[in-house]
Amino acid sequence: MSQKCIFCQIADKEKQAYIVYEDDRCIAFLDAYPVNEGHTLIIPRKHYENIYDIPEDTLAHIMKISKGLVMDYRQIFNSIGLNIIQSNGSAAKQTVFHFHLHLIPRYQNDGLALFRHHFTRMGHDLEDTYLKITTFHKK
Repeated sequence: MSQKCIFCQIADKEKQAYIVYEDDRCIAFLDAYPVNEGHTLIIPRKHYENIYDIPEDTLAHIMKISKGLVMDYRQIFNSIGLNIIQSNGSAAKQTVFHFHLHLIPRYQNDGLALFRHHFTRMGHDLEDTYLKITTFHKK
C-alpha cells in the first residue's frame, strides 16, 4: 500500500501544520514555504489529485471558505491584492498531487513574479480554437 500524501497526513493530523481554518470538508493551513506573509493552502480533507477529480460541491465549498479567509486577510495583512493559484499536473508545475489552492496576499512592488503579463503569443488561431470549443459543447 502506498504512503499517504503529505496533505492527507496534515488533514489527518499526522503531520504538524499551522491550521488557520478547518471543517468536516476542508482544511486551510499556512504554506511551509510562503512567498508572502499569509500564504495559505486550502485542501479538501478527502484526497482528490486535481481539479479533474474533485466533485463540484467540494470545489464550491473550498471557494466559499477561501472567500472568507481572503476577506479577513485583506484586513489582517493590509494586502492590496491576492493571487489564487491552483495547478493541475506536472506540466502545470503541480508538486503535491492533492488538490489545493494557494491564497497569496499581494502588495505593490512585493517582488513576486508569479505571472508575466507579456506572454509570447502562440500561433493558435482564435477562431479555430473558438470553433473547437463550441463544436464540442454542441455534441
